[in-house]
Formats: sequence, structure tokens, C-alpha cells
Amino acid sequence: MSQSKNEPPSCSQEEFVDQPPLNPSEQFKCETKNNEPSEEDTCAGRQKAFPLSITLSYVKDWDTTDAFRELYQNWKDAILEQFDVDRLAFQPLYEDREDCVSIIVPDVSNRQERCRALGFIRYDKKTGRTILVNPCAQLKPEALELGHSSKRENPNLIGCHGEGLKLAALVMSRNGYRVKIATANSHWSFSFVGSRFRCMIKPSKMVESGPETDPTEDMARMHSHIERDVVVMVEPAKGKHGKKISLADFQTWVEVTLDIRGISYPSQVIETDVGDLILDPHFCGRIYLQGMLLPATSSRLKPYKLGYNFTQGRVNRDRQILVDKHEEANAVRQIWESAIQKNEKVVLPVYVDFLRNFPEAPDVESADVLLGDATKTLIWRRLLCDTGGKQFYYSEKSPSQVSATNHSMILFTFL
Repeated sequence: MSQSKNEPPSCSQEEFVDQPPLNPSEQFKCETKNNEPSEEDTCAGRQKAFPLSITLSYVKDWDTTDAFRELYQNWKDAILEQFDVDRLAFQPLYEDREDCVSIIVPDVSNRQERCRALGFIRYDKKTGRTILVNPCAQLKPEALELGHSSKRENPNLIGCHGEGLKLAALVMSRNGYRVKIATANSHWSFSFVGSRFRCMIKPSKMVESGPETDPTEDMARMHSHIERDVVVMVEPAKGKHGKKISLADFQTWVEVTLDIRGISYPSQVIETDVGDLILDPHFCGRIYLQGMLLPATSSRLKPYKLGYNFTQGRVNRDRQILVDKHEEANAVRQIWESAIQKNEKVVLPVYVDFLRNFPEAPDVESADVLLGDATKTLIWRRLLCDTGGKQFYYSEKSPSQVSATNHSMILFTFL
């Protein structure tokens, strides 16, 4: 998504807006009933078909949760980029309301202004329709090209393959849903024609615009404008193959992320600049990259004792696993060292317990190689305090090689 950056965010409106301008669900109702472009529309440039070079069976192992992950990732990346938000300030809030579920990203830079938000997701309980909205954003037809991405040069954004939107639409479509987008006064609709997948883009109905409104206030009220914002919708497909998105389905979808307070955020976590140590027992063995769940790890044969959220890393094409196991081990080490520095009283005893009782767990198995001297010293002092005269310690190295600042591997013998 290409976006204009304004501080504070303010978007000038075009001469016309879609009606009604404040309900993104209703904005799609002006779409024509026939997806096939008429001769008049084609000649007038009102409607255009974009064939996508992906087949029905592409990423055949993906399900709708994988598809939603891609949509959520794009939504999150757009907010981080548009508002220059630090990852720790991205704090979406889950709220179960009478007629819908809302996930709203508050503007935490000014907590007194509770009427300001940076984007929202809305699940309609009656229709099962789900929308993701980014303010002051545009999506151009170039985004339909496989490999097209504007995020590769930004290390703070997770999306980089340039295919997430297309693959999400593909997977949703073959599972009984359809994906539609409203952006820049146009409507996009993804569908199959036989075995071919395509996107139809057509202009929206234009009417005279109303007064300009603050986009962050609109987001807090879950309102959007088609000429200003990007609205991505997932809804049941038409016909016998269409499936309603249940509340349980939606809740499963949002658990692909660590971010959302009130449903997927852990009860106990140590956040650091290099990543997060997740102490909540419900997250044991889970690995996240910038808040997005990775289904597998390079240490999957020996699961992690705790959960981790990495800030940097490279994933494979299927977004399943970090591609460099050494990079993963070093990221775990960095998180532990930063967490110990931030909260030594809580974290250090846990780490020492793992060294004593689970030395082959991937959480600590590379400690002797990767840990810095400062952390080794803290561990050694902790062990000395814990002896109580009932334990002694020795190193695989000779005593002359062991000092208070260099303990590469400590073994324990209980008398």
C-alpha cells in the first residue's frame, strides 16, 4: 500500500464520495451484479479484468487461517508504516459487542485522546462479514503483480514476498469465501473463471462529498471513506458453495498474531527491543516473528520450553519456519540476555533452572557458545548463592581455565 504521511494524519477528500460514506460494509453494495465486463464498460474504461498467474491448486496446503494471516499482516504493516508506529506501541484491542466484534488500534501516543485510532477490524455477527480498514491508504493495480512489494527495504515490516494479498484471496475463494476491496473510489473483486483466477476492478458510484473528517476519529468509530481508505472485506461467496464465517472461525483467525489485547496477547511477557520472552504457559513452544505465528521451528524435534517473539528473521516461502537455525538460536540468546537485564529477579531463575534441568532444550542448548560474559557472570553468581553448601560445581575445562567472568559450561553434581 502506498500512503501519504501526515502528522497528525489528515487526508484531503476528493470532490465525490461513495454513499453512505461511513459504513464500509454498505460501500460494497453498489457493485454491479455481473462480474463480466460489458462492452460499454470496457470501452469506457469503467471496468477491467486482471488475470492472475496463479492456479487453483497453488499453496494447496494453506487454509483460511493462513489466508487471514496474510491480510492481517498487510493491515498491520500499513499501520506501522503510515503512522511510524513502534512495534511495542501497536496494541490492538479486542471487544466483543452485541452485534459485532471490533479490533481497534488506539493511538497510544496520546492516551487522553481515546477518540483516535489508527485502523480497525470488524466482524459482523449476523452476516459473518469481516473487514480490515487502513486510513489514508491506496492500493494500486500494480499490487496484483506477483512479487510486487513496497516493503522489502523496511526491516520493521514482515511482508516482503509480494504475493500475500493474491494468495489470501485465492485461498479464501476456494474455501467458500470471497475477497473484495474498496480503495481509491474503486471496487476490486476476486473470483474464478473456470480454473483461472482474476480480479475485476470497477469504479464506485460517485456522489457529492460531505465535509472532511479526521481519519483517526473515523477509525475509532469504525467508519471509512472509499476515496481515502483501503477496506478489505471477506464474506461468504454467492451460491451453494458460499460459507458463513462463524465467530469461532474468526477467533481462530486472529490467534495467528500475538498482538491483540483481550484474545491473543499473553498474560505474562517480557518485552525487549530485540524480541519478547513469553512466560505464559499457554504459549510454550510457540515462535512468532514480529507478532505473527510461525507454525514450525528449526528445533521442532525438541520443542521450546517457552514462547518467543522475534523482531528480525527470514522465513521460507510458506511462512512456516525461519530459514536459518543459527539465526534463530542467536535470536533466542539475545531475547534471554535482554530479558535478564530488564527483569533479572524474574527471568534469571528460570534460565538457571533450564540450564540445570533441561540443558538440551533449544532455549539453552547453545548457551555455552552464544552467551556473553556479562550474562555468564550473572548465572555464576546465582549458582553460588544457591549452593547452600550442598552442591559443588565444576567445569569440563580445568580449574585454571574457570574464572568469575568466564564460565562456558557449568555442570552440577548433587551430593
